[in-house]
Amino acid sequence: MDKNGLVYRSIIMVIMNFFIRIIGFVYGIFLSRLLGAETLGLIQIANSTLMVFLILTTSGIPTSVTKLVAEENSKGNHHNVEKIYKSTILFNLFTSIGLSLLLLIFAEFIALNVFKNKDMLVGIYLLIPALIIISLSNILRSYFYGMKNMITPSIAQIIEHTTRFIFVIGTLYYLKPSSAVQGAIIAIIGLSLGEFFDLLWSVANKNRLYGSKTYNLRKKENSTLYPKILSISLPLTISGFFEVILMSSNSILVPNRLMAAGYSNIEAMSIFGRIMGMTMPLITLPFIVTSALSINLITSLSEKMALKRYKGLGHDVQLSVKITLLISIPLMVLYITLSNPIAYFLYKDLLVANYIRIMGYSTVFFALQHTLTGILYGIGKQTSATINRITGRILRILLIYILVGDSRFGVNGFFVAFFVSIFITILLDVISLKNSIKLNLNFIDIIFKPLLASLFMVGFMYKFTYDINSLELASPLAFLSTLFLAALAYIFILVLTKAIPKRLYKYK
Repeated sequence: MDKNGLVYRSIIMVIMNFFIRIIGFVYGIFLSRLLGAETLGLIQIANSTLMVFLILTTSGIPTSVTKLVAEENSKGNHHNVEKIYKSTILFNLFTSIGLSLLLLIFAEFIALNVFKNKDMLVGIYLLIPALIIISLSNILRSYFYGMKNMITPSIAQIIEHTTRFIFVIGTLYYLKPSSAVQGAIIAIIGLSLGEFFDLLWSVANKNRLYGSKTYNLRKKENSTLYPKILSISLPLTISGFFEVILMSSNSILVPNRLMAAGYSNIEAMSIFGRIMGMTMPLITLPFIVTSALSINLITSLSEKMALKRYKGLGHDVQLSVKITLLISIPLMVLYITLSNPIAYFLYKDLLVANYIRIMGYSTVFFALQHTLTGILYGIGKQTSATINRITGRILRILLIYILVGDSRFGVNGFFVAFFVSIFITILLDVISLKNSIKLNLNFIDIIFKPLLASLFMVGFMYKFTYDINSLELASPLAFLSTLFLAALAYIFILVLTKAIPKRLYKYK
């Protein structure tokens, strides 16, 4: 297997992402059980607020770092690689300090008008360390990705998630907070603490792995370097700006429109917490694979474009789409058929089962949208990807405003808005991609085979394991055993139908 290839790097990242996601997933389960849906709603709003202030430092710059470091490193321009790193790390440092001052100034306004709770003022102040640290750690992570080093940043994220998990869950057990605000503040402190250890590990390894290299400092600097950073990062920053603003609007709009439809404040916040804090982590589970694919696609496709190796572009794109569907289709089927036991075993909350079942249908499309965005970034179509994502987000907000506030729809209006916006974004991404790369997708191979294997998997569970409708009465061990056997049944059919890409196990 080519150790510099897309598949190898993606497999390494998938393994790392699996551990990261498991830690984060268990963390979310503990939070939901210890704090409840209302506190999860506050934490989601706090995260959205933080993301608004991180727009300038995390939306476009890190991706441009990955892309340009990959290009310059493939050409052996190590001097330019270090210039990219140093200039972007300084930019993010000073920008994040300025954004921190803005957050400090508007903290009271945010507490009163966004959280509707003045007690969250302390929590907003505590977002400031995370703002600065995340801005810096994103540059380091992107630098490592561009250098094809997937292990170091993945370990940093494992350290971050583990530190946050230990601190937050340990503190919650010890202090037993009496209010939703206290629980949310503890989670915010844990976020900053985890990010600090992430940054510490990344800096130490940057100096250890690349700090000792000597570069020809007299070499003439590439005069197009900074315009390239700007040309790549600007559309992504604009996209990130609109996306985060719209996501934050979503966090504020959904509870408010639910109240307009007749729900109480506590009911609206609890519904929002169940959707965003409990259901969405399940729907985004394929991101374990697609995030690895997206990052490596940006690196791989950028190198091929820089070296004019256009022949391999189509193969990487088709492989990525196929892997995305192989992972997301069975998860979609499981969420639809096992929503009750999943809700019971993970959250001890059967009210979330209906949301899991409905949102489960979006699993494939959400994962596919994530992969297509990475492909467009990799081939230099970041402007098209920006327009597509903004269009989908604006449409979602408009539909949420119209439908969720209507008592005839209520929370179902959110689901309609979510599905329609994803479909439109994917359609626009496919159009953009077809205008750039010639694709010959075998739909029987990439859709029918994994769907057939998924249906066999469910049939196997009905026939040879517990009754799916009464799985919530079984023990956790029995439930996990059922899922394990189901996964084996799925893989068996994939092997039988030759659906698994040969590049996943074939050595060069």
